[in-house]
Amino acid sequence: MYLYAMKSLILPLCCVGALLAQAQPVARPVRLSEALQLALSNSAQVKKTRLDRQALELRFKESRSAFAPQINADLGLDYLPVLPTNFLPANLFGGPDGGYVAATLGQPWQLTGTIRVDQPIYNEAARRMAPAANVSRGIYDLLGNRAEEEVLFSTATVFYQTLQTEQLLRAVNANLDKLDALERMAKLQLANDYAIPTDVKRIRVARANLEAQRHNLLDGIQALHQTLQFLCGINYDEPLDPVEEMANPAADSSRWKTLALELESTTEYRLLQRQLELNRIQARSLRGELAPSLSAYAITAFQAQRSDANFFETDRRWYGLGAIGFKLKIPVFDGFQRRRRVAQMDIESQKIEEDRRQLSQAKTLEFQQARNQFEGAVQMLRTQEDNVALAHDITDNLLLQYKEGVASLTDLLNAQTALTEAETHYWQQVFSYKLSVLKLLKSAGKLRLVMGGE
Repeated sequence: MYLYAMKSLILPLCCVGALLAQAQPVARPVRLSEALQLALSNSAQVKKTRLDRQALELRFKESRSAFAPQINADLGLDYLPVLPTNFLPANLFGGPDGGYVAATLGQPWQLTGTIRVDQPIYNEAARRMAPAANVSRGIYDLLGNRAEEEVLFSTATVFYQTLQTEQLLRAVNANLDKLDALERMAKLQLANDYAIPTDVKRIRVARANLEAQRHNLLDGIQALHQTLQFLCGINYDEPLDPVEEMANPAADSSRWKTLALELESTTEYRLLQRQLELNRIQARSLRGELAPSLSAYAITAFQAQRSDANFFETDRRWYGLGAIGFKLKIPVFDGFQRRRRVAQMDIESQKIEEDRRQLSQAKTLEFQQARNQFEGAVQMLRTQEDNVALAHDITDNLLLQYKEGVASLTDLLNAQTALTEAETHYWQQVFSYKLSVLKLLKSAGKLRLVMGGE
């Protein structure tokens, strides 16, 4: 009967287990390279820079349209309740020379239509401005690169911080398991009169402290996961599991020690260089406005005047007009406006040169500080590794001595606390090392190397 009852419960329990497994989605493993790709494709900042690049191409097409033939048509209907008076020479009507006759000309209803075609032929300012298109494209491409680098840095920072917090949680869980075993041992010794009740209470206090730390770490991991989901564009209902090899975090340190600063290849320096080129092109274009410009035009027009609004009677005439010609515009004097604008552009060029000089010094300082921070992080990481190994040895030895009744519980709990602190400092140093690598790559203008994984 008992066996039958157990068998009857197995099937419902299996069904419940299957439903729970379906209700809790499996966490999606995400490596650093994948997270960075997702962040780049999801970043609003990167998307906006790409849209700005598309808008730039449309502006180029708009500016090129100015050199295509421009066709404009006008149609005007006028009603003149009072016709204008004109003075005609009197000798046209047989009057004396030097005299004038007042005459009212025209009809009150007038309809005029005009079609004009203009074609620019030569414009020195526009010709000098032509190279600005490629320079502007380069500027917008560099702005896009800078936006991508910012996304890469922030996403990689959150990714490594998540890994660090998860490793801290694993260390705390391991220490909790050790305290649980220690608490069971103390209770057993208390039952055999080898321990006192205070020992069990002290273990419980140490365990409560670790539980509080564990709770804070869980809250931090949840917030970091949500931040990473936001950056990568992953739905909040879809859990993720950041995956990265952390057993030997400093294994690649020799790779980054040979990294050198190439100032000319950094995005900031190239951006200033492009801005300086564009500024000089604009100054040359302003000087080109002093040269004559030539354009051609063609005009055709028709006109009709009526005493009433009926313009479509077939027995009344329409009068046409046509003209073809060239228009030469010669700047003579503009009150020194162009000269002052060119002077302003020259000042802007000097300011960009100062920015470039200061950038050179700032990037060199940033790289040196990042390298020093990286070397210090590598040294501290090795120190923390040795410290954790030493803390493990001390804790294990004291645990054996406590079991044998040689060591006190106070010494064991102190060693356990020191081990927890050593592991905490170690994983914090791991994050500091990873962050120092990111800063070193960013200062050297080679942040995209992190895309290949570390």
